[in-house]
Amino acid sequence: MTLDVVGLSEIEAVATRALVFDAVRGALIAHAEGRAQMPAPIAMWFPEAEGDCHVKAGFLDGATHFGVKVASGFYRNAERGLPTNSGLMLVFDASTGVPAAVLADEGWLTAWRTAAAGALVTHALTPPDVDEVAVFGTGLQARLQVEWLADLRPLSRVRVCGRRPEAVRKLCADLATAGLAAVPATPEEAAVTACVITATASTTPVAPASAFAAAHVTGIGTDLPGKAELPPALFTHATTIATDDHTQCLAHGDFGNAVRAGTIAPDADLPAGTVLRDGVPNRTGLTIADLTGVGVADAAVATAVFKQLG
Repeated sequence: MTLDVVGLSEIEAVATRALVFDAVRGALIAHAEGRAQMPAPIAMWFPEAEGDCHVKAGFLDGATHFGVKVASGFYRNAERGLPTNSGLMLVFDASTGVPAAVLADEGWLTAWRTAAAGALVTHALTPPDVDEVAVFGTGLQARLQVEWLADLRPLSRVRVCGRRPEAVRKLCADLATAGLAAVPATPEEAAVTACVITATASTTPVAPASAFAAAHVTGIGTDLPGKAELPPALFTHATTIATDDHTQCLAHGDFGNAVRAGTIAPDADLPAGTVLRDGVPNRTGLTIADLTGVGVADAAVATAVFKQLG
């Protein structure tokens, strides 16, 4: 058996934003409709290295292939001149179980999948007249969340909030290069912006619930137990709470943190795929999306890329 190993340059040549958007949207809707298999993720922690690793898998009913993804985030790597994120995706033939390819994407497909999911759900839940967004975080995912959202709606200004001023300035400059007006912001300034995205590895909320005056908040970074970006009390003000996977967000997400704090009921959420399919009729009040990253989206993106490779 010959197993193709596909490098990042080959993947980037075929993995357009449109392809990833379509794959992720379809996967989230299929998952919400019960047309997918997705086992519980495997997680490992490496405290001494400030690192974590996820193993996620999924299969969409009727698909030609299924996928298994390994992705890591080691947050001291920047100090060593190494990328923070890395990983690969394995594609298997769904009719034989035979491995079809190793997508050695160095974590990029995970980053793109996350960017697509965040942008799609943020766009769906944010009022159409909102053109200003705030992002907590200064890493790759913070940038991608804003850039991919800008593909779906015009953005007049981006507020960037981070712990390190030099990282904030760099992200503002990177967003300016992408044609987006970005300015540094304090946590209080960011939290009152109409649309807020959190993309950090924080273990404590980025701002108290009382500081938020947003119409919509999307949490991206709380994807493992022990992490926390959104204050549990914020969920009590939400009229709509969307999760990419109910069980996973109960275990790994800010939604679960709020349930354990007793601020909301365990059945207070609805699937993000349902929001993408149906929208939110008669939308009023605060909406929150808690996205922990789902294996069915990884599998759908890996399959789509594999098919494009021919």
